[in-house]
Amino acid sequence: MGYENRTTPEPMDIVWAWVNGSDPLHIKALEETQLVNGYGTPKPKLYRDHNELKYSMRSALAHFRNGLGSFHLLTSDNAVDISGEDSEELRYGQIPQWLSGSQWHDGNVSLDIQHHSQFFVPDAYSGPTFNSFAIESQLGELCGVSENFIYMNDDYFFHSDVEPEDFYTHFYGPVIRFEYWLVIAPQNPSTRPPEGEWRPLEYSSHLLSKRFGTRSRPYIVHAQKAISMPIMNEMAAGMWAEEFNATARRPFRDSTHVPDGDDVHPGFMFGNFLVDRAREALLWSWVVAHHDWDDEDAWATEVHAYRAWSEIGGEPGAASVSVAQPERETLSHDRVEDIVHSRLDHMESEYSFSSQDGCPLEYIYPNEPGHPPGLSSDPHYTNYGYSQAADCVVRWDKCFEKNGMPIGNASEFFVHIAFEEVSCGDCMIRALTSASGPLGLSEFLPSPNRTFPLLFSIVPDQDDTGSSPPHLPLTAEYHAKDFVLDTVMAPWAREAFRRRGWASVEGVNIREWTMMVIQRYRYVVGELPFRFVSITDAAEARDTVKQLRENERLRLLCINDDVVKESDVPEVDRALQGWFHEKWPTPAEWESIT
Repeated sequence: MGYENRTTPEPMDIVWAWVNGSDPLHIKALEETQLVNGYGTPKPKLYRDHNELKYSMRSALAHFRNGLGSFHLLTSDNAVDISGEDSEELRYGQIPQWLSGSQWHDGNVSLDIQHHSQFFVPDAYSGPTFNSFAIESQLGELCGVSENFIYMNDDYFFHSDVEPEDFYTHFYGPVIRFEYWLVIAPQNPSTRPPEGEWRPLEYSSHLLSKRFGTRSRPYIVHAQKAISMPIMNEMAAGMWAEEFNATARRPFRDSTHVPDGDDVHPGFMFGNFLVDRAREALLWSWVVAHHDWDDEDAWATEVHAYRAWSEIGGEPGAASVSVAQPERETLSHDRVEDIVHSRLDHMESEYSFSSQDGCPLEYIYPNEPGHPPGLSSDPHYTNYGYSQAADCVVRWDKCFEKNGMPIGNASEFFVHIAFEEVSCGDCMIRALTSASGPLGLSEFLPSPNRTFPLLFSIVPDQDDTGSSPPHLPLTAEYHAKDFVLDTVMAPWAREAFRRRGWASVEGVNIREWTMMVIQRYRYVVGELPFRFVSITDAAEARDTVKQLRENERLRLLCINDDVVKESDVPEVDRALQGWFHEKWPTPAEWESIT
């Protein structure tokens, strides 16, 4: 199989979050902020430094050179006291001590620094922040960053060579990495201890459940994450602007007094938002855009419901329909290697599930096998562990009725199967994916000839989003918005009129618009050797370094400093920095010579 339309991947920028915890001005700001707010962080480990950032950047230059765009460092700044009523505010911005004062370039890779006060939304910046979730909540506001970028903490490293395809491809979208065995239940308020990430995880799962239906969602691997700027913006500035900005205003991540909800966890939310949004797009396309052919939001049992029942394989008069695992070739080994890979003979990542094959959530907790199965006869990823998933079941009384009564509107039926009875929507997606054949999503799509009429409008409505790429409603709760075709597509119909006038009588093609929505939320789940290390003492640091020297397959690495005894810190520092320099000895050109 040969694909002549393969293109060289666009370079991806890398964004780091970092702070110099030993900086006297930083320490002073931290103490003052703790005093003003009445709480803070008791954990000095959060601000210990083993020169991780310097070697993290070296690891990217050494192992990701072929896909690199620019480097961006996000770090702290503080106001400087100056005299004079008319004096403009001056701010002291941190930079790494090892950074030279000359131009920050290493070959074709440039480095810039963006301080928190420069990219936070103005009404969300309340002064120095010591909360990593606050910083991540503002990633969508960054300027000069590639549309698809990699986000890293300073303790993330590239252990061996990686390629852009390990994080993003135009055909499959961002690469998400799940830990399927660890699922996050929606909880608000969370009963977890205030320190750590569990409270933000459970609160974020709660927000996702309010919008997309109640269910547990898988943890995202604690490693480098691919981020799409438009999707991050859709979450942070659109759907949950209030919640993201509330997080941005909290100076500490482990506060015990949070009157307006816990912090959001942007890294966890991004991957799961894509999964939920792609699932929503498929079901909306099938129910509203495909079945509501008269634009009246009609859903008659004898017409629309019976037709939908037939399309998922249901027999007339049957109480239920069982749906087997589909057979698909989206992620067949040869297809992935041929479409995606453009430089090397073999990809290091293995793609295990694609949004073009439905929704992976139906295969995980509390269902079996707990990991999406291989749907291809020759899958790109071979370590599934299960050959077949159990059949799912669509029951008429559960999925096509509500409280024993017929459902009367297409949009109401969509809400019912998509958000209220999520297992119904999951199983229907499986059935329609199977009916679409080995490739594509044809059974979800409306007629190619169906159009939505242009709407007369000279001045944009306040809530119009028609000038933005096609997307589904941005409401934070599914029951707060109707999903009628008119409501969803009207902003684009008005925008089309403003651009074309009456000269374009055909209107907006619904099939094309829907396909753009589905394309917007595409993603692929990828598997790549990674390791998360928590170092608690000097002996563990030595053992970890020994193991890392012997691990040639490892690609992504995170080393957390969880050392408890301060007396262990010097030896841990020697072990880590010794290995860092041994592993990545070549300085970047922007490093000062000492």
